[in-house]
Amino acid sequence: MRVRLNAMNRIEWNGCEESTALQSDAFLSHFFLFSLCIFIIASSTSRSSTSRSSITQQQASYGHTAENEQEQTSSLEDDYETTVPAGPVPPPLPSFRALHSLGASDDLWRHQRDIQLESMRQMDPSDPRHKAIPLPYCNGYCLDASQRGRSSFGYPSATFLVTSREDGHLYCLRRFDNVRSVSPKITATVMERWTASAAPQEHPGVVPFYQCFVAQRAVFFVHQYIPGARSLQERLGGPLSEPMLWSCIAQLVSAIRTVHASKLAVRTLKLQHILSNSDSTGTRLRLRLNCLGVTDALEFEARRYVADLQERDIRDLGRLILSLATGTEVTAATDDGALERCEAFLAQNYSRDIHNLAMTLIRSNPRPPSILDVSRAIAQRAFDEQDAAYRSLDRTERALSAEYESGRAMRLLLKLGFINERPELGPNRRWSQSGDCYVLTLFRDYGRFFLLGLRRVSLYGSTFAHLNRFPFLFVSLSSS
Repeated sequence: MRVRLNAMNRIEWNGCEESTALQSDAFLSHFFLFSLCIFIIASSTSRSSTSRSSITQQQASYGHTAENEQEQTSSLEDDYETTVPAGPVPPPLPSFRALHSLGASDDLWRHQRDIQLESMRQMDPSDPRHKAIPLPYCNGYCLDASQRGRSSFGYPSATFLVTSREDGHLYCLRRFDNVRSVSPKITATVMERWTASAAPQEHPGVVPFYQCFVAQRAVFFVHQYIPGARSLQERLGGPLSEPMLWSCIAQLVSAIRTVHASKLAVRTLKLQHILSNSDSTGTRLRLRLNCLGVTDALEFEARRYVADLQERDIRDLGRLILSLATGTEVTAATDDGALERCEAFLAQNYSRDIHNLAMTLIRSNPRPPSILDVSRAIAQRAFDEQDAAYRSLDRTERALSAEYESGRAMRLLLKLGFINERPELGPNRRWSQSGDCYVLTLFRDYGRFFLLGLRRVSLYGSTFAHLNRFPFLFVSLSSS
């Protein structure tokens, strides 16, 4: 077996079998990586020795030596006996990790996948309901097909998931037919009233209201589309637990407080008008006030005072708490007998604080407490909700960091692929067999393959291990 160098400084092996060639590639890859590690260790050793010499010089300049420090330490140990308590030791990390543990968890991945699939839904192109969508929007999907045109606002309506032709974003479009009391001037007034203040639009517990206009002899309302959201009426299958009920109360009070501070009223505090999202774990509910501005436009001619409408919001909040606690929808039209039975159930199965809060909001005369008074009453529970929100944020950041690592590895492999494989050069591969390109080719082969006996084997774990072992390569490629 003879070895010689060609014109491209490549090692050629003559008189050997395929297994020997594979071993030679592995030897060359290991030699390259070994040389690189030696260079890094040598540079770090030189820096550490330089730092130690500088520290010694500083100590000598100030009259301190290692012997003096040792004498002082020994004298202190003689006078005082110091002990270090042993704290909790974290469990050791596993030597091997499964492939799915390198990214987001399976539950979070399925949760995000379902949300994306819901956002991509569209009606059949031949569906006649496309004609009900005005021209500024396209790619509609009917969100309330099960209601068959019925609406809680008293008019025939239809709700669509649409895509804006202007910005390409998804929106929730509501169409109300047979509305004769709403004119373009009224819609402009309502839209200006809600969009003038940024606080309700930016609050996390409020679905932003973007546009209101008249077209096709109908009134249209445009709100932000919340993927994966369901109304509380659809999600409510029974009484909620007390911790979850307090969480819902804290979220609702926070959103109502922001709306009332802007001199506005919600007017849609009902189970069918409040959206709820469940997290990937299914242990928390995220609530948002929906359909804001709709009642203001449809009942614009009523000319009601804002203070009276805000008091009505407070009473509707008490009925909503009673509905969530009992699993039965309670409205202003509920008779006294049903209300007494719900109150008895609330007093029997929940704490006195929830019972007093709900019944005070419903039965206070002549006026219910303001939303600020309600905020003070649940201040202690608001801290619990804040802690839960921070825990959810921590889980999200951990999942984001895991996805960042997966994305980093993917970008590194893409950059290596674009450097090593250039289809525009055709069969000419000599350019990637010399210089820095050849070094990257060696690293690519070293990360993808390893020798198992005399066979060349590819494994995901080996590839990820080598990509994580040399992060500086990704930094140099990212800057290029």
